Amino acid sequence: MDPTSSADSQERARAQQRVLYETACALAESTTLVDAAPRMLRAICEALDWEYGAMWCVNRAQSVLEIVATWHAATLPFEEFASASHARKFEAGVGLPGRVWQSLRPAWIPDVVHDANFPRAAFAHRVGLHAALGFPIIGRVETIGVMEFFSREIREPDQNLLEMLTAVGSQIGLFVERKRAEEELDRFFNLSLDLLCIANVDGYFLRLNPAWERTLGISTEELLSKPWLDFVHPDDREDTINAKTTVVNETRLTAFENRYRRADGAYRWLQWKAVAYPDLGLIYAVARDVTDRLSGSAAPALRRS
Repeated sequence: MDPTSSADSQERARAQQRVLYETACALAESTTLVDAAPRMLRAICEALDWEYGAMWCVNRAQSVLEIVATWHAATLPFEEFASASHARKFEAGVGLPGRVWQSLRPAWIPDVVHDANFPRAAFAHRVGLHAALGFPIIGRVETIGVMEFFSREIREPDQNLLEMLTAVGSQIGLFVERKRAEEELDRFFNLSLDLLCIANVDGYFLRLNPAWERTLGISTEELLSKPWLDFVHPDDREDTINAKTTVVNETRLTAFENRYRRADGAYRWLQWKAVAYPDLGLIYAVARDVTDRLSGSAAPALRRS
């Protein structure tokens, strides 16, 4: 084997590993795709020797691709091309982003200046861009967007590079879908009329939904700052501790009732269902205010089942 060829192959493999590593780090350390995008674009450009990168995301309401981030070295004169890209939206099949979106396959253009389906060709020519590649960002259930990269050289297609970047696109797509799922769960968490909480086994709330503050009139900050037992009626505390022990040891508890103090000193009856994850040291629970249902009858004894 040609030693030079072997060295080149090893260098390409190392560059590809850097791309995968930097992409994973950017996604893990960012809260949104927009936050992660510039770091990923830079990592790919620098590792693979491309000079300009952009990320486009699908606007589902308008059925177009919109640019969300670009990157190029500050010393390179690509501002005009970047401005032209920010001013564009692409429909399926139009331009490099549109054709990747339509086909859901990577695409390579040896020289965009002479490509019949590249609306930004005049801008690319003025700033000296030629070769381009694009690949889709695909989740399990939908297409998220497209990433594209440009070089000032004319380059022939590199199938290994396209396959590697396609894997990067899948990684990004899964991240976006996971974030969207978290956001959807957050919406339900915030909309619930029941009192939802995550607590640790040491006796503190870690997360509460807005129903707690509405029901008890106590700020979320105060509820998180003190042991939750402080808010339980003194007569109910022993049985509440026993109920917690049952949850942790048996992992599940249903139909337990106790009283929680309001800001005005009155108490509300709460009916609980809970499940524990001992390996994580966490308890997930939902409580329903049943005070109105119990009003007019004798105060019930604490109940567990």
